[in-house]
Amino acid sequence: MKHNHLKGSQIKSIQVLISKVTLEIDNIKEQQKVLQSFMDKKAHQLKKYKEELLALQMQSDEIIISEHAILRYLERVYKLDITKLYKEIVTPKVHERIKTFGNGTYSVEVFSIRVVDNVVVTVLAEESH
Repeated sequence: MKHNHLKGSQIKSIQVLISKVTLEIDNIKEQQKVLQSFMDKKAHQLKKYKEELLALQMQSDEIIISEHAILRYLERVYKLDITKLYKEIVTPKVHERIKTFGNGTYSVEVFSIRVVDNVVVTVLAEESH
């Protein structure tokens, strides 16, 4: 008799676990529906923006030059040494400060740089007093 009671207890325990996991799955499915709906809305929004951009580009006679193309022009036509510029912008002293303090604005001789996540995002002219 004791053996049957043990099996009954195990069966009940497993049934409870099955019910619990079934509820968790149902909950996840509901969350998935909400996320899918949100994703569908964002995909629609993205498509609309891309269509707007394409329409504007087709109407414009303006030729856009990317910053990458300008950089390559300076490098290849004006023979600007990009590596030298990098070393002037991120001096060893500034490199150490960035590694120590992380994000922020750092003064470099006659200009400052703004750093976000180890990326120099802009160069700022020092204001004269």
